[in-house]
Amino acid sequence: MSARIAVIDDEPNMRELLSLAFTHAGYAVRCAADGAAGLALVRSWSPDLIVLDVMMPKLSGIDLLPSLRRATDAPVVILSARGEVGDKVAGLAHGADDYLSKPFEISELLAHIAAKLRRPHMETRSTLEYEGLSVDLGEHTVERDGKRLDLSPLEYDLLVTLLRRPRRVFTREELLDHVWGDADVGTGAVERYISYLRGKVDDGFERPLIQTVRGAGYTLRA
Repeated sequence: MSARIAVIDDEPNMRELLSLAFTHAGYAVRCAADGAAGLALVRSWSPDLIVLDVMMPKLSGIDLLPSLRRATDAPVVILSARGEVGDKVAGLAHGADDYLSKPFEISELLAHIAAKLRRPHMETRSTLEYEGLSVDLGEHTVERDGKRLDLSPLEYDLLVTLLRRPRRVFTREELLDHVWGDADVGTGAVERYISYLRGKVDDGFERPLIQTVRGAGYTLRA
């Protein structure tokens, strides 16, 4: 099966160029024109690699990277007209795996992509596990004690945030930042979705895992 590449870039000509080049090289390609659409594409399609532009309106590629990292372990290759050392360091520090400056040669980009797709971790499934609860980050599936749980995208992101750091107490504000990002919602959304998540992760099981720490926030703790 062909590796899947998601392209997130606001420039139509660049999206068309990359789509043609990647398709010709034998990859499956889907494109998004902004950060929000790109994140939705990654969540729904689970690409094997992401090509990301930096200078996009509303939500830059650098600002989008933390959300992408919570949604997938797929390598992220940044393409940017900003080629200073400081820009590259910032991109890599925020979670990118590679950084190419525009203009670039398509052959060079394809070589970088082929190298990233040969990484051993691309051949194995990445899972998070705690006390019988497991999340397959590649397949976006959730199970507890062998039972499949059906979560919405927001419930999934919330659970993954808690499961990456079990026993750590997250404040409502931290969860709001991690899961909702720049969305115009208040901390009441966190309380509401914690309730939804408890109804699916804890109800019907002997031990609750999602705990409220009074005056502090929420944690995943047996």
